[in-house]
Amino acid sequence: MMQKDTATDRELVNEIIEGNEKAFSVLFFRYLPVLSVFATRFTKSEDSAEEIIQDAFIRVWLNRDKLAGVDNVKAYLYKYVSNEALSHLRKKLKQEKMATSFAASHTDSDNNTVDEINLRDVTRIVSAAIEKLPTQRKKIYQLSRNDGKTIPEIAEVLKISPNTVKNSLVTSLKFIRLQLEEHGILFMFPIFFGFFKIK
Repeated sequence: MMQKDTATDRELVNEIIEGNEKAFSVLFFRYLPVLSVFATRFTKSEDSAEEIIQDAFIRVWLNRDKLAGVDNVKAYLYKYVSNEALSHLRKKLKQEKMATSFAASHTDSDNNTVDEINLRDVTRIVSAAIEKLPTQRKKIYQLSRNDGKTIPEIAEVLKISPNTVKNSLVTSLKFIRLQLEEHGILFMFPIFFGFFKIK
């Protein structure tokens, strides 16, 4: 059996293409230090850099079949992180404009009411996003979040593989998050495998 911690990038990529999560985890932590420095240069924020890297690796995993044609893994990861960083900066600029407009139209005395409205808005947007999910993905999400079932339990109930459940949850959370961001709301989901807190 290959020792993944000492495996080459190519060996890891070959296993990732086959859906090996351990190999993916090794690749993630191998490049996390340099990618963190790179992303922080864009954002000037370690928290934002972490979010960018998470989103980039989600995309890498969901598009892992494309890794077969990748010769330079490091450059490939930098490309994904660069794209996420640019997207982050565009969203940040949009949100700053919205925040400025919002602040100009509300006084401090309205803060409590505004907070209540924002909470209702978040709930409404999330509910609407869930309703837009395909039938099976919606069922998986509800079993996880509403019924508190684990990935293996959901897989058993629906007679599908745990990996299918996990991919479905990642995709659903990403979709919900994008729906919130389109409304100018940042919301950090606990996402992606053990190190991204999906269990």
